[in-house]
Amino acid sequence: MAEAVLPEVRAAQRRVISTVRVSAVLNGDGLALWRETGCGEWKATAAEIGRDLELLEVPYTIVTAFRFPLANSRSTQLRRGEEVRIARKDLTHVVRWMPSLKESIDNIPDDCPGWGFTIFEPKAEGMVLTGFALAADWPAWTEKQARAARLLCAECDYDLRQRDDEDRLPYNIPLPEKPNRLRLVCGRCCNDGLDEMERLAALAGQST
Repeated sequence: MAEAVLPEVRAAQRRVISTVRVSAVLNGDGLALWRETGCGEWKATAAEIGRDLELLEVPYTIVTAFRFPLANSRSTQLRRGEEVRIARKDLTHVVRWMPSLKESIDNIPDDCPGWGFTIFEPKAEGMVLTGFALAADWPAWTEKQARAARLLCAECDYDLRQRDDEDRLPYNIPLPEKPNRLRLVCGRCCNDGLDEMERLAALAGQST
């Protein structure tokens, strides 16, 4: 006998399925749905998607995530948004309501990127590993979009999303006159961040 489903739950199911089909990103870490800040006039917000997932008893989190600026925008700032994320271990809760998703989940490559874009941050006290809060579709951005999001080396234009060369991992090396502005450089162009770490350590020593 089929399980009885409340009308509000069935409506939430239809909305979630439609949203997943149109804008979901599925990767090694799970499923993500990005919404630009202030999008509520045109589409469901992250909070509204979250309320539907709660009705469907699907665990999720909402995080801040950025995307590249639009090509026709005068602003060069990254677009701030919120991303609804469902961890891979919890995707069975989505498959209950959307069985067709199971095949896509089963076909996720073992080496598929996840949500995070990790960068190295040279500090006076040592090297720190930190995350760049990007929307989950960052691996699929065109080179032009990645450049607009500052994911290409500021020195040699190498695409820092490629992680197959350990000599060219991304380091945040801001210009001295703009110490708080993110500026990513590959390891080959910055001596793996060691020069910046020494410079910061010297500055710290002068200030004590």
